[in-house]
Amino acid sequence: MTDKEIIEHLQNNKYSRAINGLYDILPSVKQWVRNNSGSADDAQDMFQDALVILYKKIHAGEFTLSVPLKTYLLAVVRNCWFAELRRRKKLPLADAADDIADDMTNEEPGLAIASSAFNFLGEKCRQLLILFYYQKKSFKEIARALSLSSENVAKNQKYRCIQKAKENYVTLSSNGSHE
Repeated sequence: MTDKEIIEHLQNNKYSRAINGLYDILPSVKQWVRNNSGSADDAQDMFQDALVILYKKIHAGEFTLSVPLKTYLLAVVRNCWFAELRRRKKLPLADAADDIADDMTNEEPGLAIASSAFNFLGEKCRQLLILFYYQKKSFKEIARALSLSSENVAKNQKYRCIQKAKENYVTLSSNGSHE
């Protein structure tokens, strides 16, 4: 089922048809939440929250799909999960991550994909990149903040994180059209 068909089913209150297409996204949500300090139950809760947000936006006439639906829902899940982690006080630098990754509905498609690619990185990679690019920390400060053994380890880790973000971007870019 295409993204467009799912949206049309939701607009026309044909939920059982839309649900089949939407739940194809759940395994990706579970994997992402588990990779970011959560459980399968947390993932299902976040996915339900994302579906409610999608439903409300569609029926309020505020929804325009500018990225693949999977990318959009994963970004909503990401934002909901980061908010939950902040409530649980487990996510350092979350405010900086929110500053870097604006709400997907206000982004250009390329930026939305880049934001998702960043957020599919592990927590340590995201923290390292935030410290380096956003907070302008030296490799020495980054090594100390992230308990790395040396500046060189921080440099190498930054390189690996950038490479992984590029891979994520390419994968997300090629993983589906907007239809």
